[in-house]
Amino acid sequence: MNAISKIKQMQHEMTAKEKKISKFILQNLDNIVYMNTYQIAEKCNVSQASVVRFAKKLGYSGFPDFKISFGREMGRRDVEDKVNFIYEDIKEKDELDDVIKKIVYANSNIIQDTYSMIKTETIREAIDVLKTARKIYILGAGYSGIVAKDFHYKLGELGMNSMCESDYHIQLASISTLGEDDVVFVISQGGKTLDIYNLVKSAKKRGAKIISVTQISPNPISDLADIKINTVVEKNNFRSTALSSRIAQLTIIDIIYVSLIVENKQLAERYIGDAIKLVSDFKM
Repeated sequence: MNAISKIKQMQHEMTAKEKKISKFILQNLDNIVYMNTYQIAEKCNVSQASVVRFAKKLGYSGFPDFKISFGREMGRRDVEDKVNFIYEDIKEKDELDDVIKKIVYANSNIIQDTYSMIKTETIREAIDVLKTARKIYILGAGYSGIVAKDFHYKLGELGMNSMCESDYHIQLASISTLGEDDVVFVISQGGKTLDIYNLVKSAKKRGAKIISVTQISPNPISDLADIKINTVVEKNNFRSTALSSRIAQLTIIDIIYVSLIVENKQLAERYIGDAIKLVSDFKM
């Protein structure tokens, strides 16, 4: 995950001093690569040690390592200067052409940011667990529920035993049937939906493996997970937070789905081929 995305995603975990540093960096993107810890500390009225700790909290070995990552990200964004206005939120007075450009750019940017934070070994672990599961129970609410349904349909195409219910009482009844050979795949943008959390907690008590797809910041649902997959959450208006997070979640789902096909091509071709033939018989 790139430096700028990390700063935005980890705001909830930051101390008051770290928030001052992050605010200064985000407001001075073009100058940070030319500044040292002393200069940033002076501008933010904090110690140099605070700046170093800030870099380490983001996962870097120190401030120089942070600046290298930051510089690369700024280099990528410099190439996109001609569409820099797209970083702005959608406004009520925007022309249709601007709305189209902003949505397309936001979606492509969220996919790039999601890619930058994907850990191959985590995806590998999730795929291995899903392949051997007796039953896969998929959970999600709201926009995440739409993504959950999409994943359920995709697994169904591969002949895998998956379930995805929207009624809470049916969900509770289904969770009670899970055991150690089963998997709960939970999709939640913020990881704080109470009903979903309670369902995951119940499944965990029954020994089911938990795979979570949530934001990178610590949250109750990912805390319960055996395998944690992270996505990016953008803060914008016009419900674009929900829209962009859905794009990030769907990207993860597609990666897992296609990986399952690649690893068992014959089985996938059989099930998907049968489905295509069946559907084609109803076409005019």
